[in-house]
Amino acid sequence: MYFLRYRLKLIQILSDVKAEFAGVAIALISLHLLMYWRFTGNLNYVSIELIGWSAVFYRLWQRRDLIVLRRERGAQLFGWFLIALLLVRGWNLTSASGSILGLNSLLIGIAMAAIAVGFQQFKHYQREFWMVAMIALPLEQALTLVDRLINSSLLTAKYSFTLMWYCGFLVERQGTLLSLPTGTVNVYPGCSGLEAILVSLKVAFFFLMVYPTRHREKFWVLAIAILSAFIVNGFRIMLLAHLVASHNTAGFDYWHGSQGAQFFSMISMFIFSGYCQSLIEQPKPEISHSEKSLEHSSR
Repeated sequence: MYFLRYRLKLIQILSDVKAEFAGVAIALISLHLLMYWRFTGNLNYVSIELIGWSAVFYRLWQRRDLIVLRRERGAQLFGWFLIALLLVRGWNLTSASGSILGLNSLLIGIAMAAIAVGFQQFKHYQREFWMVAMIALPLEQALTLVDRLINSSLLTAKYSFTLMWYCGFLVERQGTLLSLPTGTVNVYPGCSGLEAILVSLKVAFFFLMVYPTRHREKFWVLAIAILSAFIVNGFRIMLLAHLVASHNTAGFDYWHGSQGAQFFSMISMFIFSGYCQSLIEQPKPEISHSEKSLEHSSR
């Protein structure tokens, strides 16, 4: 009896066109994430891609009763052409950068939207397209551009110097150099915490796209995303300076490496996610009239 019930439910799911569409999308995204991990090996970037796509699917799940699949022959041909292009291109790739792989995310989003709803309905899925665009935004190029604008190494060195001075360290600063009586560290862009800040901002963007928030809460979501990553990274710099001064080479290599950096990133992300969780538990603001009319127009 139970087997028959689950068999009927499985048949109902498989016969649903939306389920078939979701299956194709999940398969493409899974292949894309595997390729991303194979060519970059960067767990942070893969995690952000996974979080971004999860946010897109959650947003679509929220609107599942309003989504009507519209078949346009031209749009479908274009979408399947993009999918074929992605598969052939992925099969022949031997190496790829994050920016090239990020472009694949954008093409997957366009292809699936063209197949599912057609070109004329693109305007009703603006949030989802913005989220896919944020997924595709290459962090390497963004890091270089932002670092040129704000000189993140110098800013982090100044903050870490102040933090160490208040904690009782005998420290001096010359530019990005932090000097202790028995050792010196140089704050390079890779240690400035800028990557952790941009990752947090991406997660904050996905959160704001999915959950309704007030204007004041939007400001604090972005502010805490930046401050949590920046402040926690200052403690990492202080720890690295202490290890150099103590001539602890093994400890420095660990905390300066990817595993040690990810530990501090997890702390900042835990702080940020805790604040986001507190917003989720609060009463949600009502959806604006314009958003309601936009959702009903997609029927």
